[in-house]
Amino acid sequence: MPQNFYSVRRRWQSYLLACLFLCLLWWSRLHAVEMLPLHNDEGLHLTRAVEVWSGHPFWAISDGKIINHWLIAAFYPQNVPVFIGRIATVFVALIGLAASFGLARRLSGNIAQVLISGLWIGAVYLFFYERMAFSDAQAGVLSLWALLASLRLAQHGRVQNAMITGFVLGLALLFKFTAAPFALSVALIILAAGRASLPRRFVLLAMVIAVVCVMFAVPLLYLTWRGQDFFAVAFAWIGTGGGARGITLVENIQRLLLILLDLGATWWSVLTFTGLILAALWGNRSLRVLLIAALLPLLAILILGSDAQSRHFVVTLPPFIAVAALGLSAAVNRLPQGWRPTAVGILLLSILVGFAPFAYQSYIDPAKLPLPDLMRSQYVHDHSSGYGLREAVQAFPSTIQRRDLPIVASMFPDSCRRANFYAAPGLDMICADAPGQPQIEAAIEAHGAVYVLVENGGLIGIDVSMLPFVATRMAVYPRPGEEAANASVQLWLLEREQP
Repeated sequence: MPQNFYSVRRRWQSYLLACLFLCLLWWSRLHAVEMLPLHNDEGLHLTRAVEVWSGHPFWAISDGKIINHWLIAAFYPQNVPVFIGRIATVFVALIGLAASFGLARRLSGNIAQVLISGLWIGAVYLFFYERMAFSDAQAGVLSLWALLASLRLAQHGRVQNAMITGFVLGLALLFKFTAAPFALSVALIILAAGRASLPRRFVLLAMVIAVVCVMFAVPLLYLTWRGQDFFAVAFAWIGTGGGARGITLVENIQRLLLILLDLGATWWSVLTFTGLILAALWGNRSLRVLLIAALLPLLAILILGSDAQSRHFVVTLPPFIAVAALGLSAAVNRLPQGWRPTAVGILLLSILVGFAPFAYQSYIDPAKLPLPDLMRSQYVHDHSSGYGLREAVQAFPSTIQRRDLPIVASMFPDSCRRANFYAAPGLDMICADAPGQPQIEAAIEAHGAVYVLVENGGLIGIDVSMLPFVATRMAVYPRPGEEAANASVQLWLLEREQP
């Protein structure tokens, strides 16, 4: 057989493997994707996506998430909003896995491609957030693209490569500021892995920075025009003060370790950590530079994060997965030819054994997932989780007996807007600042009665017993772990007292 025949066959094998794993990623992320109720931030992203269609592309972007909702808007979230919001993240995940295939072909081969797919699909930590309308996993994928683009720029040194690198890095930053440390990673790759002269590398880096600045010009001008602050919410997550920073570092490391342990990702973490070590020991110069570039953002979050949440660390996962898989691939390639498929099969099977129970539980009842306490409070028990609210709004067609009366939400406005994405036509709630007493009184003045959905968590909802109206409790919606007697979400009918 001619040599080019084997080359073409290997190329088609690579493409078929890529299609297979992309389909597996797509199915694993989309299956039962609506089981977990909308988190508060997801509702905010969906609200912003709807506002794009109303002519407000930069609605409320002070938290450092500037254009991530544009992708959701492209799928038209007014129709089946929960599914649409989350499919946008899955779509970006597919792009990220495809990008890692390019890295595998450039630095290794089919074995690396298979191992990258296994580590990516089987990462329960990444799996959890790729099934939500969050920007963190999206920014992580775009950051991986930025690293690959900067690696190509370092190898070729062309102006068009600098423009592409700047554009992709700018996209990652515009999706979420948590990707900001990757700017250091891009600079490191350009300066340390570049083949051009040192002055030329600095010129190329300046071009990348210039492209990013141009991309930020429009939202900055918009904020200036509207008189809004420059991302005060996002910068509040950065720790200040030397002493406090040391304490934050320890606490953030503890949080990260607890997340990996409590999620049942111990074996996946061991494999990933082993792959990173092997990449440092057996990788070529480009892979070692890429490893350091992947470490820098994690170190920045650990050191500077004033309150690093589980979703913040997700930004760093895609580059780590790619580098770790390349390190494992280097080890497998050192085995005899006949042993390599067996070794790869054992690694994939071991990842699947750890991933399958978590994925199955996510598909049937995510409230029972083995989550760390911090994640469980945010996504299951607290007001940010959406449990109780979703069930209440979905039950409106049967519980709201008087369709002529308005429904006032006594909760935070973000929670109200999020819950309205589950509402049937004509049963949307009136959103107001908690506790919403003026809106309740105005509705009773106009209609004589009003339905009020109260969220009792903390000091959010109103105490209906303190109002001068006849209060009838219509239904209660306990969150996981609650009983009907202490349900956080309650539906009341308030009526004007008869003389």
